Amino acid sequence: MNKIFALVLVLFLMACASPAPQTTTAVETTTMVADHVVSMNNLKFTPDTLTIKVGETVMWKNDEKASHTVAIDGVESQELFMGETWSHTFDAAGTFEYVCGIHASMKGAVIVE
Repeated sequence: MNKIFALVLVLFLMACASPAPQTTTAVETTTMVADHVVSMNNLKFTPDTLTIKVGETVMWKNDEKASHTVAIDGVESQELFMGETWSHTFDAAGTFEYVCGIHASMKGAVIVE
């Protein structure tokens, strides 16, 4: 009887415990708060030039069936499929040009003031 009580108690405590923290990937940014959003659609970045402040975050969102990447500041996103996003926070002032690693004609710039 005591073993059954102990087992029930353990199961109850496990059910009441907080869930383990979840990890996220770069693609899972839908809950991330972005200061600015750049759309990828019709093989273009919109807007293609964006002026922001130091410390702000830009989220690129693929709004079309073709997959894209974002290569900026020595970093390239994973391949983004329709509906997926990737974000980058800018910690320094400057002009940061970027390109889609799959479609070289897709270019843009982030001006950080």
